[in-house]
Amino acid sequence: MPRPTRAPRASAYIRDRASAESTGAARTKELLAAHGLSPRKRFGQNFLVREELAERIVDLCRLDPDDVAVEIGPGAGALTLRIARSVRQLVAVEMDRGLAALLREELSGFPRVELIEGDVLDLDLAALAAAHGAPRLVVVGNIPYNITTPILERLFEQRAVVRSAVLLVQKEYAQRLAAAAGTPEYGSLTLFARYHALMEPLLAVRASAFWPRPDVDSMLVRFLLREQPPVEVPDEALLFRIIRGSFQMRRKQLINTLVETLGLGKETIDRLCRQARIDPQRRGETLALEEFARLARAAAERGAPEHPAAHA
Repeated sequence: MPRPTRAPRASAYIRDRASAESTGAARTKELLAAHGLSPRKRFGQNFLVREELAERIVDLCRLDPDDVAVEIGPGAGALTLRIARSVRQLVAVEMDRGLAALLREELSGFPRVELIEGDVLDLDLAALAAAHGAPRLVVVGNIPYNITTPILERLFEQRAVVRSAVLLVQKEYAQRLAAAAGTPEYGSLTLFARYHALMEPLLAVRASAFWPRPDVDSMLVRFLLREQPPVEVPDEALLFRIIRGSFQMRRKQLINTLVETLGLGKETIDRLCRQARIDPQRRGETLALEEFARLARAAAERGAPEHPAAHA
């Protein structure tokens, strides 16, 4: 009689890894429970619970002992002390009052960590850099997915005092940032980020690394903020108006999207495209940043209105 087949046993590596993940989540749960806290969905809280992954993330940040770092959303502190040990000063910015109280208690013996309770979107990074005598800051964060774009916008606005930002973002969001022209993921976000920073995907992070477990995987991305944009335009607002208009109507030809976006007639738009050496029958989703810059320069020369009226 044949022996019944057994289900294959998981390898020691898999068992150890599962045990470590379970232990990390249990520790985080116990720490929060001891302070009467639980994850708040409103703030998009998903806590990193794998210690070896936290170590890897901080290693990939390439921190220098003279750096002043800003951690966005330290949460329960999975990265905080690891960052603090690698830099001259760490400023941790936590919006959740309960977590801020937990961190004050946990970090009370570490003078190199300053805790700010508040919204990072309101933070004046230039004043912070000046207060700590740092020409430029480094930023690290496991940030809520729902405010990724506002955080990037804020960092880009203050790029004069930000050297780099290493952020955990949703995997699909990272794919949009890195997308090639003509692909479904390519859009105004891609070009907005590319104008302000060089981007480097560092590490794929599975949803199982967090508690509560999110519905999607993440990607660790490094942004090296540009001191100068990669293209020259006389008016950034005009450039991004053209880009946004092109992707809001991404299936339309440029000649039609620019008529609506710039409030100019078709003949003028046709001449503008020819001046920029771009076929007016192309779709905006196929244009690279430099091509959009050529359109913006041509539009500025032709006096595109700042607030165009609707054009019939």
